[in-house]
Amino acid sequence: MRLGTRGSALALAQAHWVRELLAAAGQECSLVEITTTGDRDRAVPDKLKWVKELDEALLDGRIDIAVHSAKDVPSLLPDGLALVATPPREDPRDALIGALGPRVGTASPRRAAQLRASAPEVEVREVRGNVDTRLAKLAAGEYDGIVLAVAGLKRLGREAEISEVLDLVPAAGQGTVVLAARAGYIVPDGLNDPATWTALCAERACVAALEADCHTAVGAHWDGTRFRAWVGAEDGSAWLQDELAVAGTTEEPEALGALLAERLLSAGANAVLGR
Repeated sequence: MRLGTRGSALALAQAHWVRELLAAAGQECSLVEITTTGDRDRAVPDKLKWVKELDEALLDGRIDIAVHSAKDVPSLLPDGLALVATPPREDPRDALIGALGPRVGTASPRRAAQLRASAPEVEVREVRGNVDTRLAKLAAGEYDGIVLAVAGLKRLGREAEISEVLDLVPAAGQGTVVLAARAGYIVPDGLNDPATWTALCAERACVAALEADCHTAVGAHWDGTRFRAWVGAEDGSAWLQDELAVAGTTEEPEALGALLAERLLSAGANAVLGR
């Protein structure tokens, strides 16, 4: 079996972990590194930049499974492809490295909006590059702090650098590795975690119903007992948050995600998002 992955340090760490899980299930794999549009130019304003070339490799048979960070996968997949498994989720929260202010760096509109709404005295600045690049910019004094995903730092062995875990509503799928394959692919036993799968389906349905993209300040997270969603103006001037108390699993997570989105839309989410 051929596992397709981006060549970044984080992507490779995730792919090696999936390969270990598949080996434990009796399936030997090789890794195929694929350069995506996002690897060539992070400024391209589209989620497809992280997955397009991997999708193409699946469709033309060069790989059998693509390993993705779930938060990078667009709501709509190309015809003939499907998400097929989610191993157990890592910590989905956001982490501060350094100090909260006065100059805090993030590349995420969601993080920027929530920081501006909760700490208006902080100047939120854009910071791009991989984890090592961003940490180097922090060390060089360009920022007082930067915000990154706890999951990525843990997978890279950089958890000790976390100064504080922030109470932000995470991005849909944050902390989740998801596997994509050609439609009809049968996943080996033990590879899919039902609770992670249910949460991901609900979160993706919520942001899809909100018509969110990589420019939209939207978060959605189900922790197994509480399903939260947050939408805001990127400047932090207006925002909405709602939640549902939902314990355990559900057979219709997509309907649950759509319901939470509909509540936010009824409360004026489109106006908050400037539509």
